Amino acid sequence: MRRRISASVVAAVLATGLLATACGGGDDSADDAPPGVDADSSASPDPEDEESDEGEDGSAEDDPSDDGVDRPEITLPDDVNNVFEEVDTDDPVELAVLADQEHAINAVDEAVTSGDTKVPSLPFYQADTALLESLEFAAGMHDDGLSFGGTTYYYNRTLEMQSSTAAVATYCADMSESYLVKVDSGEKEPDSGTYYYTSRQELNGDGVWQTVVLTTEREDDKCAR
Repeated sequence: MRRRISASVVAAVLATGLLATACGGGDDSADDAPPGVDADSSASPDPEDEESDEGEDGSAEDDPSDDGVDRPEITLPDDVNNVFEEVDTDDPVELAVLADQEHAINAVDEAVTSGDTKVPSLPFYQADTALLESLEFAAGMHDDGLSFGGTTYYYNRTLEMQSSTAAVATYCADMSESYLVKVDSGEKEPDSGTYYYTSRQELNGDGVWQTVVLTTEREDDKCAR
């Protein structure tokens, strides 16, 4: 997911955690800062196809989001590949949060690469300010006649459960192996940069951990490998 929208500092998202009951229910057990969680291996991003471990819209067969929820299919071009490092946890709730975080990232990429901001996946996995900013971002890419391809690596992922219905996560995105595409000509331009994200997710009534707040910084120090 490419995002060039100016975002507030991480503290603003953590402060939002104090509003867990107002935004999505749950208790008031929010902490002030998310602890780090080691991430040391790669995983495929998309959950819908159970026949392979990685692909356009498939992922591992034990995907925690395979929970009976009627989820929209996410379709990405063959040349778009998001690689997510696994987080060192076997907690089923945390795994579900992380899986829906990946779906939310893929949903933004689908909205950009399809040229359609009305893809069902975007409002399914995002809400509130995160959804509004993602719609603005995707529409801006369309207006500029741009799409993208290549591989993006998501790593240094952390997760803090603030309550039974709210979580805060951080992660880095390395776009050095991706590129922008001019839609009208097919011309490719190098894309680059490492970005640091902080997101807040809340469990909605349908059992989906929607991303509701997402901030971005161009931050190399926090994203050192």
